[in-house]
Amino acid sequence: MQRLNPTAISDFYITLANAGDPDEDDGMTNLKLNKLLFLTQAASLQRYGRTLFDTPIEAWKYGPVVRPVYEKYKEYGRDSIPTPRSGFDWRTLDPDILNLLCDVYAAYAVDYTGTGLMRLTHMPGTPWSDVYEPGENRTISPQRILQWVSAHPLRTNTPPMPERMVEQPSFTPDGEVMLPADWMDD
Repeated sequence: MQRLNPTAISDFYITLANAGDPDEDDGMTNLKLNKLLFLTQAASLQRYGRTLFDTPIEAWKYGPVVRPVYEKYKEYGRDSIPTPRSGFDWRTLDPDILNLLCDVYAAYAVDYTGTGLMRLTHMPGTPWSDVYEPGENRTISPQRILQWVSAHPLRTNTPPMPERMVEQPSFTPDGEVMLPADWMDD
């Protein structure tokens, strides 16, 4: 399975958030982004039995954080991040990984705010709640995440659909993701 840099995953989520309807989406904040990275790592462990990225996830006061991503976007504070910062080409992404990222986004980014995701990751028995100590920023191990997601599967664990039923995102000539117009309609 292809390994990714968490910054590339972040830029994918920022692009999706900025492509949505601003009246229906609260954008992508650093808080929300870091919780989505945690859930993406958990979903990869749940679906494939391995991590999607190697960068450690730390237990900070407001939930799981991938430090390099936090540092990259901290200047925005609580505001939405307006644009991604890398030139990652999504056309090079393995279709299974692209599906995983889209599944996590659809399950958690659309229906939850950053604060909602923080509450979700702070629940008793989560990897964050098991390792968090104020001021210590301890690492949440992949093994702990796997144990948690094995006992409490994420909503992204759906059986694969036949290829003819799965609509893959397309890309603009600049390599930006274009999702089908009705992708998030109920």
